[in-house]
Amino acid sequence: MKKEIILIMMVLFSIVSLTGLVRGDSMDYNRLDITLLNQDPDPGEQGEYLELRWKVVKEGNDKMEDLNFHLEIDYPFFFDNSDKPDKKVGSWQGWSDDEEYYTLYYKVRVDDEALEDTYKVKLRSTQESSGYSQMNEFEIKVGDKTNPEFVLGTLVTSPVKLLADSDENKLEVTLENIGDENAQNVRMDLELPKGFNPTYGYSDRANLGTVEADKSKTATFYVDIDDGMTQGKYEGKVTVHYKEANDNDNVYKTVELPLKIPINGKPSFSIESIKTIPEKIRAGSSVKLVVEVKNVGSKEAESVSLRAFKESSQPFEFEEKSDFIGKLKPGELGEAVLKFDVDTDATVKKYLLDLEIRSVYNDEVLTENEVITLEVENGEEKGLFSSGNRIIGFAIIAVIVIGGLVLYFVIKKKKEK
Repeated sequence: MKKEIILIMMVLFSIVSLTGLVRGDSMDYNRLDITLLNQDPDPGEQGEYLELRWKVVKEGNDKMEDLNFHLEIDYPFFFDNSDKPDKKVGSWQGWSDDEEYYTLYYKVRVDDEALEDTYKVKLRSTQESSGYSQMNEFEIKVGDKTNPEFVLGTLVTSPVKLLADSDENKLEVTLENIGDENAQNVRMDLELPKGFNPTYGYSDRANLGTVEADKSKTATFYVDIDDGMTQGKYEGKVTVHYKEANDNDNVYKTVELPLKIPINGKPSFSIESIKTIPEKIRAGSSVKLVVEVKNVGSKEAESVSLRAFKESSQPFEFEEKSDFIGKLKPGELGEAVLKFDVDTDATVKKYLLDLEIRSVYNDEVLTENEVITLEVENGEEKGLFSSGNRIIGFAIIAVIVIGGLVLYFVIKKKKEK
């Protein structure tokens, strides 16, 4: 039993002695154990910064002099002014323990067009004084960029067909986020083509709040359309202002999207000529006003009519203040006749008379306003050739002429006898 105990003790002593010998020999060296702690974000995103961190542990008692690190990177990574590939650490002596290690940090950019893949980078550590060099290779992931992406959906208008010379037209524009990230604080600004104007202040702007990925929201705008706008599609533009949901820097981004605004054709009218019977308007006279109307629009009009609106101060009393014209095709002329009497004490001057041309197109009543000038001259003509006595005057003249001829021939016949 004693011999067995002595044998075990000798074996243990030998192991301890051998361990001490090995440890004593292995302490006189140095090397680095380098581990990639993390990449942020993981995976990296196209066009964004990528932060890389390594844990560097020193092994061995020998002192390291002039310790440097150099990060070798290729496409799709590159350095900009935010960082550089060389890091100088300097001297490092003794073993590292659990709390004594060096954190190596780099900040690189990912190319805007980088493909989703795993890429390799090389980290070289060197000591200039001893010529020591160590190379380690690591894998870095780049994924699809997560961000909002916008397209415009269907444009809905009220009325359904937009027409020239119309106000408070409602445009509903759907914004779809087809990206894989939410967009926050979304605002849409509508840039209108020539001939369109916001109905009131900020009616060309809409705040949508958050538009989630794969969701949509609708912006509502109100616009006026100028007179004279022809049928066709007009190029507008929507500018979307937004912030990415994961952007801690709170940077706002913009994207511009084209928007076509359609204007439908419609009837439109102009007054081609006016005439009065009699030609000269006088105080106390009865007048026929003949107005020639032309459809200068691109669509046929139904139930076209003309109506006069006089002011109370004007010396006209209308017997017929409106007249029905009927259908007018594009380029076709129509005629309306209005009748009125002029006050006997009418002041001699020019008067502006308001006319309204009313028509129906697509079951919608359209109105246009025109202004014409009527001039009242001196008072009503008197005597035989005034407008009321012209026939009697000519009859009297005829009687006088005939009587004179008869008298002439009677006298002549008497002289001959």
